[in-house]
Amino acid sequence: MAQADEDFTEEVWDAEDTGFDDDWELAFDQDVAGETNGLPFTWRLETGLRNHIQTDRDLHFREANKKNEVSLRLETTWGATPSYFFAATDAYFFPTFLHEEIGDDHPYSPESKTYRNLRITTRDSELVFREMYVNQDLNRYRIRIGNQLFPWGTADFMNSTAYLNPSDLRELIFRPQDENRFGVPAASAMLFLDAFTAELVFVPFHVPSALPSTGHFWAVKRLDDEYPVIFDEPEELPANSRNFGYGGRATATRSGIDFSFSAYHGPDREQLLVPVSTVVEENQPISVFIAPKSYRVDFIGADLAFTRGDFVFQAEGVFSPNKRGLVRQDTRRPQELTFPYETRRSRYYAYSLGFNYFIPMQRLLANHAGESLLTVEWYQAGYDDEALYRPVVTDFLTLRYQDSFFDDRFKVSLTQLLETRYSGSVWWPRVGYDFKNGFEIELGYVEIHGRKQEGVGRDPLFYYFKNNDFIMVNLRYAFL
Repeated sequence: MAQADEDFTEEVWDAEDTGFDDDWELAFDQDVAGETNGLPFTWRLETGLRNHIQTDRDLHFREANKKNEVSLRLETTWGATPSYFFAATDAYFFPTFLHEEIGDDHPYSPESKTYRNLRITTRDSELVFREMYVNQDLNRYRIRIGNQLFPWGTADFMNSTAYLNPSDLRELIFRPQDENRFGVPAASAMLFLDAFTAELVFVPFHVPSALPSTGHFWAVKRLDDEYPVIFDEPEELPANSRNFGYGGRATATRSGIDFSFSAYHGPDREQLLVPVSTVVEENQPISVFIAPKSYRVDFIGADLAFTRGDFVFQAEGVFSPNKRGLVRQDTRRPQELTFPYETRRSRYYAYSLGFNYFIPMQRLLANHAGESLLTVEWYQAGYDDEALYRPVVTDFLTLRYQDSFFDDRFKVSLTQLLETRYSGSVWWPRVGYDFKNGFEIELGYVEIHGRKQEGVGRDPLFYYFKNNDFIMVNLRYAFL
């Protein structure tokens, strides 16, 4: 689950790279320029309404209505190049004033808390300063200090070289792509040279990823269909020099190929879900207590992208000599399990291979004016030590087709994720319509399949969510 982000995640998935507006939310966009104490000031505001309805026919509509969320994004810029301050702030809340039970299945946090990146969260609301930094350009240099995002890598869906930003995994992979990563407090410097561009990053404070709390709609409910699961809060490593994060990346272009090399040392953005004990309550089955643990790690990585005709090919990969993993135990003999589960370091790899095909649909439909795009990506990760459990996210094939018709009014998207080793899958079609008067609507359906398999070392990821099929209804209104 710790990766089901990258990146499923940002994270992991970059809609801008594919030219696809993956949000289609309720939006109010406006750029306003003015003068504030002599500094240019611009702002942009978006608002959204997101609804998720579970498709279980045995549920009453009030019980099936799992999520009603209002979101706002405010982007502000004070100043202009070379010196300016930029902030991208997201606010979310459930309209509990309509009904007190709204949000019970999607709590942001079991308790109120402020994180080191100034994410302020409660059960029913959250404020995220996703980016908030001071920028200074000096000839061939660029320096930034504050909350920042570092979207390294070329993969569309799972970026193994995006080491620095923690993931938001509270809705598995179904959050908007530009909201599935948190900014981290950092100082970064970029050097622009004729031959290449270099970027250095220093992160003084560890910020953990966000995971669904116990009882959340997207939390794992039971192991082996028998043992209830209780989750601890994600571990936040102490703020000291041992837990500093350091990253560097060099990018260049040669013969039409964009490529980069990167390295990182610091806390792993993927937390390890460690079963630490059993919990016995009166008249209740034995529960398993799981703690999301954070460990330090070293990575080296590389990525590349190049264009050939209507195709854009992408590759990305990392290697670690010391990433932590869980040591296997035989869960078929629960009386012999030992807690906490042992963890140990091992060599580790992860890579993505894929392409974007810009389909020349106008050759088939003379009046077709939209952009037709087919995206295919393969992702795999693993440990060198066979005594360790495989990573939770590995052997994933992702396919997406997206297009628009009728003067870009009607939008369609079909995404399928295949967990090839474990026979799990997600089928995710979406359609949207833009009325060209500021109002848009998007409808989507998510169907999740997962089958339990014996002798593979663990259950497929999607097996735990096989009963979570839902319909999404998102509205958008833009004030023109």
